[in-house]
Amino acid sequence: MKRTIKVTIEDFSKIAENLNEPGELALYENANGNVFEADIEHDGYAVVDLPNDEYIELAPAEYQVMMLEWQKAGELAGQTLETKSDPDNDKALLYRTVDGSGNEVTAPQSLPKELVKQLADAWFAKRKSGVSE
Repeated sequence: MKRTIKVTIEDFSKIAENLNEPGELALYENANGNVFEADIEHDGYAVVDLPNDEYIELAPAEYQVMMLEWQKAGELAGQTLETKSDPDNDKALLYRTVDGSGNEVTAPQSLPKELVKQLADAWFAKRKSGVSE
C-alpha cells in the first residue's frame, strides 16, 4: 500500500552494516529528512523508489507516516474533528475542530502519535475472551 512517509533515520550504523556497496549509504543519507511516497510491506518495512532505478528499504523505526493535509478524523459535538501531521514534530499529530463551513473552532493541538495509538488501543482494541477489565 502506498503511503506518504518522511525518512527519519537517527542511526546509520545498522544500515551501513547491512549494505553490499559502500556507495549505497549515500542514498539513505540523502533521503533522510525528506518526504516520499513509499510502498509499506506487510512487515512494516517501507520501500522508496528513487531516481535512476534505485531504491531504499526502511525499517519501521526509520520513517514516519505523514498526513500533509487536514483529514477528517470524526465528529465531535456537532463539529468535525480533523487531523494532520505536525510539521514541527515528526512524531506528533495536530488535531482541531471546524464547524460546518470549515471555519476553525478549536485551534490545532499537538499530540504524540504514540499517545494517540495507546488511546486507540485502550478504547477500541478487541479484548481477548476471558480477560476482565
